[in-house]
Amino acid sequence: MTIEYVLYLISCFYLAYIHVVFKESISKKIFAMFSIWMFSTICLVVSVKIATIVSGVNDIVYNLNLIYLLRECFQILLLLTAYFFISNQYKKVLSKVSNKTIGFMSLYPVFAFLLLINNYTTSIGGLKNLNFTWNMLLLLVFIILGYVFIFAGISSASRIICMQYDMEKLELISRSDPLTGLYNRRFIMEKIESEYINSKKNTKKFSLIIADIDYFKKINDTFGHDCGDHVLKVISNSLKDAVREHDFVSRWGGEEFLFLLPETEIEGAHILVARVKKIIEEQIIEYNGVQVSITMTFGVTESQDYEMIEDIIKKADNALYVGKSRGRNCIILA
Repeated sequence: MTIEYVLYLISCFYLAYIHVVFKESISKKIFAMFSIWMFSTICLVVSVKIATIVSGVNDIVYNLNLIYLLRECFQILLLLTAYFFISNQYKKVLSKVSNKTIGFMSLYPVFAFLLLINNYTTSIGGLKNLNFTWNMLLLLVFIILGYVFIFAGISSASRIICMQYDMEKLELISRSDPLTGLYNRRFIMEKIESEYINSKKNTKKFSLIIADIDYFKKINDTFGHDCGDHVLKVISNSLKDAVREHDFVSRWGGEEFLFLLPETEIEGAHILVARVKKIIEEQIIEYNGVQVSITMTFGVTESQDYEMIEDIIKKADNALYVGKSRGRNCIILA
């Protein structure tokens, strides 16, 4: 009776183990549980053989307690080994496989369960009728079949993931500026056109900001183009972090940047750009022992119903040049 209670307790431990270690979907937890069940079956076969050899008595009833004890010891050892040495790799594999693929892979333990249910059991009657040669051959077939399913599923999923990654990488390259990582001019124009169409439908205005780094040529001439490139990268990251999640920042050309603020009127754009201007002014950029402080000039405008895209961009550009003519480091609203 005590051994049975211990077995129940260990079964609960298995469920807790699955829940804690494999923080995945239910289907993936079930697959992991079936995998452990298959290894549990192997532990049973090994335990029966060892118990027979150790006791010297070929009687399942006589050796039953010893079999149970050996089996649970093997399983606990197996779980601990899996936790410390295998679980991370196993979880990485599971994370890359879709739930649909897991369903396909689960045919393995299902087949194993259907074929082994009458051969492997912890009941005394089942243990009496064990045919080790036949059962071990079955087990070998099931394991090979299972890993064929697993390999096919993971290989298929891996190819899909690689293709998706390559496509995402190509898409990112096509829409990004290679130096700063910001959106490039072509991509931001597509976004402006999309927002222009949306503004016609929902009658909500959007704002554009064109910003320019003040005296950037002087930085290149004084400290070199490598320093200038570093400044562009640092400023780009600062601009990207300063705007809202749904806003867009792009490299418009050279040291110029264009902001697209969807569904934002000029007052809201002014508040945002004032915060960006302050962040840039307070920032000290270090490069090879040199400290560089910069300022930026901003031209801000909002869309109007009667204007075309080119007119809106030109308004922001004109506002920027007004700011430059007034001494730079300022915000001009068009």
